[in-house]
Amino acid sequence: MGVYGEKAVAYFKKGYNCSQSVVAAFAEELGITESLALRMSCGFGAGIGRLREVCGAFCGAAQVISLYYANPEDPNDKSRIYGMIQELAPKFKEQTGGNSLICKELLGLVKPEGVPQAEPRTEAYYKKRPCVQLVEVAADMVAEYIAGHPKDAQ
Repeated sequence: MGVYGEKAVAYFKKGYNCSQSVVAAFAEELGITESLALRMSCGFGAGIGRLREVCGAFCGAAQVISLYYANPEDPNDKSRIYGMIQELAPKFKEQTGGNSLICKELLGLVKPEGVPQAEPRTEAYYKKRPCVQLVEVAADMVAEYIAGHPKDAQ
């Protein structure tokens, strides 16, 4: 486990959601406060608002890439960022042992739970959910990407 994976796992084990955990792990490098990182990524957890759609850890990775690389002065820069996210998607799938970015599929659910209430973090929760691994993979994958793609070379 890399430094960023460790940070993300620590946030997750404090009770933050998967997206928050990944984004907060990079707050300092992104030049934002921990509080802002946690606030801006909150709604992306549990497959975006606990809808169990796109994995929150991967959403967090996309947010970090966007915040790190996107040029807000160029409205056409989004295609470059989309390319980066599309490059990371198959790596995330491969490293998580599946062929999906969809939360409910990664969790082995047939359908979303249908309620917005987050589950309490208990030992049973951690045993049945692969989310700790997912936040670790997402954070370490982004750190590796950033290390291999310096911002000034973009």
